[in-house]
Amino acid sequence: MRRKTWVVMGGILALALLPDCNVAAQSLVVRGKSEYRIVIGESCSPSERHAAKEFQYFINEISGASIPIQNDNEPISGPVICIGQSNLLADVDLKIGGLGAEGFVIKSKRAIRPARLHRRAGQADIGLIIVGGRERGALYGVYTFLEDYLGCRWFTLDCSRIPQSETIRLGKIDRRYVPPLEYRGTDYPLTRDPDWAARNKMNGNHHVTGPERGGNIRYGPFVHTFNSLIPPEQYFDKHPEYFSLVKGKRLKERSQLCLTNPDVLRLAKQRLREWIKQRPDATIFSVSQNDWHNYCECPNCTALAEREGSQSGPLLAFVNALAEDIENDYPHIIIDTLAYQYTRKPPNTIRPRPNVCVRLCSIECCFVHPLASDDYNATFRDDIVGWSKICNRLYIWDYVINYAHSIMPFPNLYVLKPNINFFVRNGAKGIYEEACYFTRGSELAELRSYIIAKTLWDPRYDTDRAIREFTDGYYEDAAPYIRRYLRLVHDSVEATTEHIHIYSPPKSKCLSPDVLEARARMPRVVRFAGVPVFYVPAFLRRAEPIFDVAEKAVADKQEVLDRVQVARLPIVYARIALALSPRDKADKLEREKVQALIDQFETIARRAKVTRVREGGPLASLDAWLKHARDAAAKLP
Repeated sequence: MRRKTWVVMGGILALALLPDCNVAAQSLVVRGKSEYRIVIGESCSPSERHAAKEFQYFINEISGASIPIQNDNEPISGPVICIGQSNLLADVDLKIGGLGAEGFVIKSKRAIRPARLHRRAGQADIGLIIVGGRERGALYGVYTFLEDYLGCRWFTLDCSRIPQSETIRLGKIDRRYVPPLEYRGTDYPLTRDPDWAARNKMNGNHHVTGPERGGNIRYGPFVHTFNSLIPPEQYFDKHPEYFSLVKGKRLKERSQLCLTNPDVLRLAKQRLREWIKQRPDATIFSVSQNDWHNYCECPNCTALAEREGSQSGPLLAFVNALAEDIENDYPHIIIDTLAYQYTRKPPNTIRPRPNVCVRLCSIECCFVHPLASDDYNATFRDDIVGWSKICNRLYIWDYVINYAHSIMPFPNLYVLKPNINFFVRNGAKGIYEEACYFTRGSELAELRSYIIAKTLWDPRYDTDRAIREFTDGYYEDAAPYIRRYLRLVHDSVEATTEHIHIYSPPKSKCLSPDVLEARARMPRVVRFAGVPVFYVPAFLRRAEPIFDVAEKAVADKQEVLDRVQVARLPIVYARIALALSPRDKADKLEREKVQALIDQFETIARRAKVTRVREGGPLASLDAWLKHARDAAAKLP
């Protein structure tokens, strides 16, 4: 059974804190007892039934009250809570049109107009309505009610905030919400938990929640599918012309497809239909370039690319042909492709068909300055504007960690919200925030997951609010110190012109002692000898005392202390990396101190279930990196 962290709040829990709720507020629970019943439709969807159970469960956890659940075809009397669509709501004006799969309406008794009940309701009195789209709308409405009006939060798998109160009163609630993004995803391992994903309203491909939690948007093949579509090991020896011509040679290894070859299109149509039959649960199928360059340079592909001003021309023409082939037989299926690296620029004249989704990738960008304003990202801005003008369905593939050093500080928490809003303003209907999918224990994984979930669901959600509520719940008495560290690391790059990418190294140039001392007295830095300040010893010397105090604050709570030490791991990693770098002479450590840091890192990393320190390469695994670090440390004086 999972452990939970409860935040106890005494007294009366009053909802919808409006000026008039103190006068005539209705009581949902009084001293741990409730007269209400939860009513669901006899033909409710699995997620509507689960929504009722979740409402029942958390009201009991908050107040101790047990509220029974019944169907709308049973005799009903007394006050009721209607969850999901049911006969009981036949005469209630809810205006539920346009809610889609995930939108919802929440109304308390004083907001229900008119309040005439269906004849089946008998003497029932509707006190609260949570209704929405049959897939996930009512469920997300319940979680929103629990969050926004009762104060619940679900931070991680083992840490939640559930207020405690024997009495719950309802003021006037009249809420309607439809999320601006139809697809919301990330891939941190902790976010794959079905309950965490559902409660934080994440519905992307990696969040497999099952029908009772509303399901999720499932891809067939997810990305980089050319080799699966036309396998070179199956076709190349007899038909090298199916594959890309690069510098006069057809490639079998690290190849793309020849997208203007009619036989390639014919085979791709067959394979796509096979995929669709094999994956009846999926609604999106990716037909996308492999994860390297080597696009086809044959005369036909080159002519089309030149005419369209981009390699997206041949790709989109190919994808459109596949989409047209299946659109009548599978009208619910979307064919997805990438605008990635050499295909990122939109074509001049070709337009995606209505059943085509384009995922625009930001991989080349700077990720510590907002995309909307940083000059470095100007070409990406041009591309998203171009795609937004021609796409019926534009998704974004964004990046939120350092893939070469996944435990190194990566100060992007304050650009997540402006970037997500930038995407939404430019027509994005879905966002996938690629993160550290390959290991647990990466830098601020829990906090960043929470901020991403909150902001994807509601792009207006305040980042400082998300940080404060998460750190208060997760780090408890150490929270103020964790926030001080976060402010330090983000102030270090906020006003700089230094650009940080998803493969930036943890190394600095040699800085003079007087500059380091001056930086130690400065709250901010504009530019620090052309180097991001968190890479330099001066920053590390300021960060370490913060964590010393943070650990002392929770020294008697081992579980919370473990969390603080995991948050400290990036500082330990950076100290080791700098000490072992042959090009960094500042702040060199003696062999014994470096070995002690490596031992400290290993202890915390193994407890946090870290298995990799980077996405790929010979030193990706924790064991390989530790061996390399210890071998290098042994050579120090």
